[in-house]
Parts: sequence; structure tokens; C-alpha cells
Amino acid sequence: MRAHPSRPWAVATALFAAAWAFILLPPQQAIWSGADSPPWLVAIDSQPVYDGIRLWLASLGLHDYYLVFGAAASVSFLLLWLATGPTFLALGWSGRVLGWLLLISAVVTFLSYLNHSTDAPFHVLWGAEAVALLAICLWAMIVALVTPRGAAPVWERLVLAATLPIVVGATILFTYWPHGSLIGLGIEAAVLAAWAPRADAETPTATTVGAMSGA
Repeated sequence: MRAHPSRPWAVATALFAAAWAFILLPPQQAIWSGADSPPWLVAIDSQPVYDGIRLWLASLGLHDYYLVFGAAASVSFLLLWLATGPTFLALGWSGRVLGWLLLISAVVTFLSYLNHSTDAPFHVLWGAEAVALLAICLWAMIVALVTPRGAAPVWERLVLAATLPIVVGATILFTYWPHGSLIGLGIEAAVLAAWAPRADAETPTATTVGAMSGA
């Protein structure tokens, strides 16, 4: 049986998923947009830490940085699946499907970047993470509608229904998908992990905030 993280750990995992996507964003955007990258992302990408990472990757024989920084975003999907497990289980069958979509999106994203080259055997998969993100957003709306009354508070339904504008807004704000999209999705997942009902019957209390702050 799948072990579920405690509420504080679930929140931390969701926030780390968003942070991981943000860390990967500057070098990925630099590769994709070049001189057209937003100045603030160029400034971050020019920091010595990223030069060091690229040198380290090159020493390992990994010169396709677009593949590396792109495929690594699949980790964020996986972390979000872990963080939202007990929350989505509490929503019934539709919530479980939403969780599976997150897990499938991790695989799709990895395969998409792995096959980005025009001569890759499954090049048709390149960009498929956009379809996966759209599926998550649309299914989240369905979850908000079909979840049995009493299984989810109104605010949770509203957050789920707002997944599409959250993801689209984050993509526009951070200028790249799926990395920018995952930042918004990670923050939404953190909110749900912090306060939404869980399948393990753990109820949100003030101690959650205390545990997260180290109190």
C-alpha cells in the first residue's frame, strides 16, 4: 500500500516541486529563447552556480542541456503526485484519476524531452507535456463538479476548478511550460495539501502551521 506523507511533509513536497521547476527554468529558457529570454531570467542564468552545473554536466558527457533541464521537470510532477496523494484520495474515484494524471505526466514529460531531437524514434511525443497539463487542468474541473457533496469544502472545489487559469497564469508569468506551469501547480498543490481533507482522516489544525515554521 502506498505510504502517504504527513500533512507538513506533503506541503513541503509540493513547495519543493514548485521550487525545483523554478531552479530548472533559467537555463531551460536560455536554451529555448536565447537573446529573447526575459532579462530577469538571463540574470539568474548568468550566476556562477549555473555555469558550474553546465560544466559538471559536460564532464559527465551530457551536452544536451535542453534535454537535461527539460526532462528533469518530470521530478516536479512526481513530487506533486506524492504531495497530493491523501488529498486526492479523499475526493473519490475522480480524485484518484487526477493523481494518476500527475504521475503519467511525469513519464510523458521525461519521454517528451528524451525524444526532442528530430531523429529520435518517438519524436512525435515532443511537446506532449502540454497535452498532459491540459488534461490535468480539465480533469480538475470535473473533479470539482463530480466529487460527492460533503467530501470536499466549497473552497477546495473552487481551487480545483481554477487549476486551468492558475496554470495558464503561471505559464505566462514565468514565460515557459511546463516549468512555469509547474510553479503555479506546485503552489496550488501546497494549498490543498495544507488545508484540504485527507483520506487518512487527518484534520488541518494550527499545529500544521507550527510544524512548518519549526515552532
